Amino acid sequence: MVLRKVDYGEADRIFTLLTRQHGKVGAIAKGIRRSPRSLAATLELFSTVDVQLARGRNLDVVLQAVRLPGPRVTADLERTAHAALITELADHVTEERHPLDGIYELTVRGLEEVAQEPEPRRATAYFMMAALDLLGYAPELTHCVACHQPLPEAPAAFSPPAGGVVCATCMPPGAPVLPVRALKVLRVMASGSIGLYRRLRLEPPLLAEVENVLEAQLEYHLDRRLKSLRILRQMRSCE
Repeated sequence: MVLRKVDYGEADRIFTLLTRQHGKVGAIAKGIRRSPRSLAATLELFSTVDVQLARGRNLDVVLQAVRLPGPRVTADLERTAHAALITELADHVTEERHPLDGIYELTVRGLEEVAQEPEPRRATAYFMMAALDLLGYAPELTHCVACHQPLPEAPAAFSPPAGGVVCATCMPPGAPVLPVRALKVLRVMASGSIGLYRRLRLEPPLLAEVENVLEAQLEYHLDRRLKSLRILRQMRSCE
């Protein structure tokens, strides 16, 4: 899986690859920018590839690459931005030569959903919830994280530092309120039922409420701002 690429020198290109068995791997394709377009096209961003590498001192060297079958992320600005969120997150949580169980499969599945889903926002929202669960940061959505009582069917607040939802009784004054419908959608996502999630009708305002929760939870626990999320927020503000 091609996560990143950057031109190097006059003709080379360096790639960051996500692998199932070896985690994140840096590799250089020598002369790729002067070679026939076939190799460059194969190693496009977001593509799933079978790559033959030679071990190098600092970077492995790409000897051969074959693109694997599957849906492709089209060169559409919005779809590309959503795909970039998936690869940026995978890049951030994976270490060089140290695989994280499940992240490769989740990244491939997330990019396939972005490529096929008519509304890519839905795909990345589901990916964020799945990633939070994989990383051990899944939010608490059924009980108040302050009083630990079951949450009633009522608006609540979401607290990233606390790790979940705070009931109306415990929420601090002025806290942003999470609508009941958004909480129900988040619970469907947390259940892992992609089939049920696909059947949900998510109007833009409702989807925005869900995104706000997931994005806040991710950035709090990663302790960093994701560049792709900043771009997506800017795009949403212009709609």
